[in-house]
Amino acid sequence: MRTRWLGILAIGVLAGMASAADDVDTQNSTVGGTIPELCQIGIAGDLSALMTLTQDGTGEAAYDAGYVESAANATVLTLDANKQWSLGVNYSGGGWTSPAPYDKDENDLLIQITNTPTGTVQNSYDSYQTTSSSKTAMLSHTAGVSDNTVDIQTRVLLDWTQDIPGTYSITLVYTMETTP
Repeated sequence: MRTRWLGILAIGVLAGMASAADDVDTQNSTVGGTIPELCQIGIAGDLSALMTLTQDGTGEAAYDAGYVESAANATVLTLDANKQWSLGVNYSGGGWTSPAPYDKDENDLLIQITNTPTGTVQNSYDSYQTTSSSKTAMLSHTAGVSDNTVDIQTRVLLDWTQDIPGTYSITLVYTMETTP
């Protein structure tokens, strides 16, 4: 009987040791926060010399054609958004700066999207359109995008009888915004 009792005692001690080794403490740590609606535009390209015409026949040819035109991807917009968005364009301030007393017509500036970016082209901007002082939608999409490339081509109309020698410039404003 004594051997049995020692055997039961030994099993009880081993069981107690096993349960002490199995002690577990679990704690939770929550990771959280708020992600806001985000969007951004990257812009590459320089059109500052588009209207720098030369007297070597190319300037005269541009006037004869009635316009000067950039390359199809002279301005490249890169769009990122984490939800539905819209891209708009307008010209800044009073439009063209031009030599006095001439006031170049803002409708002489035309732009178009030349590639097939993610989204739906708005207001026929897949062909040349004028801009205005009010933001006009160019492209929109119902979901977020990453590195969505939009190629913009620019055309400026020229007129032998109106566009006098001097320096001209106009600023385009591209605006991307998330939408409900």
